[in-house]
Amino acid sequence: MYWASGGGILLVIFPVGFDEKFIVRALVRKRECLDGLEEGDKLVAVVPEDYEREQKTVNAIKAIESIASPIVGEGNIVVLEVPMENEEIALTIERAIEKNLTPDRIVLAVLSGGMRPLLVATLLALLGIKDARVIVESDFENLSGHISLELGSFLAPHNRRWEKILCGLLEGKSVRTVARELGVSPATISNELKGMARYHLVRAEKPDGRIPKYFVTRAGKTYLKIMESECIET
Repeated sequence: MYWASGGGILLVIFPVGFDEKFIVRALVRKRECLDGLEEGDKLVAVVPEDYEREQKTVNAIKAIESIASPIVGEGNIVVLEVPMENEEIALTIERAIEKNLTPDRIVLAVLSGGMRPLLVATLLALLGIKDARVIVESDFENLSGHISLELGSFLAPHNRRWEKILCGLLEGKSVRTVARELGVSPATISNELKGMARYHLVRAEKPDGRIPKYFVTRAGKTYLKIMESECIET
């Protein structure tokens, strides 16, 4: 599976509490190769059952909808009510993610608001989503900044061959050169790259329909740091 270098159509999922400002900041934020909301994106707001009893939560959702609806369309915003019952919280969220995934299979999870059980359950649900690029973001409470992490970096298996392939690509080497240095066939490296792409560690581009050229993504660089590789600064 390949991802376009210029972003894609998103599924944005976020628990909602009494305050929408953190979520709104994330929705309009500019990112590397992935800007704010665009037409066709989908939004899933996660709330507990009977959330309408809390007027502050209702107001927060309305505020989010007023900003997002003109961009993505009303039909692309889902308010997901989940039962507050242990594993059922995570399972309900996981099913909703799978149902609403866009063809580009890019998920932006904004974990900055809402009840703590919903935040934990959303993160757990994301762990079960396969072959998708998952970006997890959370704002600091004082609004001084935020963290943004690619989940694939942490879910990818620790594989020393993958490490060497990534290091080779970072050095500008071709697939054929990397294969020769590792003593395997180019076909073997190509198969490894397909596995790495499932965790978004590499990105493939096909200029003019030719053989794809692979680039190391931000997730791939994070993976190298996790592996404490010598080819990247930690």
